Amino acid sequence: MSATRMAAGSVSSVLGVFGGAFDPPHLGHAMVPAYLRQRGLVDRLLVVPCADHPLGKDLSPFARRMALARAAMQPYGEAVEVSDLEERLHAAHGGPSYTLRLLEAVAAEHPEAAVRLVVGSDILGQVQRWHRWDEIERRFPPIVVPRAGHAPPQACALPEVSSTQVRAWLRDGGPEAAAGLDATVPRQVLALLRRPAAAPVWVVGRGHVAAHAVPWLQVAGATVVQLSARALVEGAAVVPEPAPGGVWVLARDPELPSVARALGALPRSRLPSSVPVLHGAGAWRASERLAPLVERGHPVGTLHPICSLRSERVAPSSLSSAAFGVEGDPPARALALAWVGRQPWVDLQGLCATKRRAYHAACALAANHLAVPYVTARRVLVSQGHEASTVEVALAGLMRSALDNLAVLGVPEGITGPVARGDDAAVRAHLEALDDDAAALYRVLAERLRGIVSEGAFEGASEGREPSPG
Repeated sequence: MSATRMAAGSVSSVLGVFGGAFDPPHLGHAMVPAYLRQRGLVDRLLVVPCADHPLGKDLSPFARRMALARAAMQPYGEAVEVSDLEERLHAAHGGPSYTLRLLEAVAAEHPEAAVRLVVGSDILGQVQRWHRWDEIERRFPPIVVPRAGHAPPQACALPEVSSTQVRAWLRDGGPEAAAGLDATVPRQVLALLRRPAAAPVWVVGRGHVAAHAVPWLQVAGATVVQLSARALVEGAAVVPEPAPGGVWVLARDPELPSVARALGALPRSRLPSSVPVLHGAGAWRASERLAPLVERGHPVGTLHPICSLRSERVAPSSLSSAAFGVEGDPPARALALAWVGRQPWVDLQGLCATKRRAYHAACALAANHLAVPYVTARRVLVSQGHEASTVEVALAGLMRSALDNLAVLGVPEGITGPVARGDDAAVRAHLEALDDDAAALYRVLAERLRGIVSEGAFEGASEGREPSPG
């Protein structure tokens, strides 16, 4: 059965809202999305850690629980979003995390969806303690997930485990506790729980890249402190303690020297000169843009995400599967590679200033200019009377599948269409059918593509290709 519902002649997807402390998340939590989707109960799931528990539970820091929840749900990709909505509501309005307030906020943010609460069957005997449960039932009909001990055994598909037991095992230690943790906690969550505390990471900036960088670092186990670049430059930033283990400056390229000067003016007790400082700019070597910090004695480097990031699409983030450009002094480079972990990276170490600009230009060419064929194709199809929203979905899917083919098969094997087949008649027919503007773009791209295909051997073709660390 599909989760999609028909109402008043329109199709509405079902958005499940799964709230809780997630302190920490265990396999029972992590398996809920699979249970809901396999049964066709939801189309998407919003996982929402609470900010201030309405029943007065003592909770681990919110950022820590967000990072653990993101790690637990990461395998589901776009089907599951871990949201900080509770923290935003708490910051704006205060008070405990009442479920009704959360659901109303979700419905306001997702007017296209039918919002439903997801709860375990264990809470059904406690609903009298919930704030306005009758209204929740009426407006956001709950989806009840059977939980062992609170439902018939044959209906319970999830393991019997609780966060209370997980915390006890973490506290007590020993072989029995280790075995219990291995059996009941997702591997990626357990890795974060067992990782020793390290010095915090400062992320300077609040733009698109920083919006992705903060949760990416948190999932990797870092304690992140985010600072405003503008406040830092203006001397209005509250500089936290203790000193960081690393700094990642993600301000705009022209602002980097000003941010570097502001960081360099901080007391050495707050920012020792041994702390590596990275920037995220693709076009500039760190020694050029962070010169004031170089003069102060800091190791500097580059950690440039090779992906397109928008703050409107933080969850799920493409940063977790992106490659990075890396260069810098040995301590800064080592820090960058520690953050990157097993993700692929490109070595920018030996590039002169001109080649560094060319590297960044190549990234821009591959990413930013996709809008040209997309917008042109969209205009052609919409002018024929096709629904714009359908056209946009169709073209996005087409472009993603084309990129997937190139990524897996390489060039020229991953190229499809009339040029790849040598079908010149089809190309001429396309040119005759298009208006002048679209035909001009098609002609230029087809000629370039014909040259690529006719070369036969393309450097980096598919045989034996693997991502290289440089």
